[in-house]
Amino acid sequence: MIKSKSSQGTCKSTAVLVACACCLVSTYANSKVVSPGASVTITQSYTYTTYGGGDFVFSTSVGAPGCGSGWYIKATDPGYRSAVAAVLTAQAGGNFVQVYGDNADLWSGSPSGQFCRLQTIGVST
Repeated sequence: MIKSKSSQGTCKSTAVLVACACCLVSTYANSKVVSPGASVTITQSYTYTTYGGGDFVFSTSVGAPGCGSGWYIKATDPGYRSAVAAVLTAQAGGNFVQVYGDNADLWSGSPSGQFCRLQTIGVST
């Protein structure tokens, strides 16, 4: 059977795509988005002016599995400004929040703490 060059290229492209997908799945296999499971309040917040280019960390009244110290937002995260604004607004107003974070992506600025990378935050009254 004779294979054309275009079908060989398609097979190679498919093999590369499958290999990349497998790498991504294995990279995120240990990743788990967790939440305290209820609305919580913000108890503390810190902005680091130089660490991580301005990372922001905060703690909540109840933690989540693997996130006992709280949550962090990298200064380079696309939603950094809006997430920090939501945290500060909730903290200042004493509002409740729903938080979700990745407990496989811990903040390197606290080797003894468990600050999980924030994925989502919502403010409620």
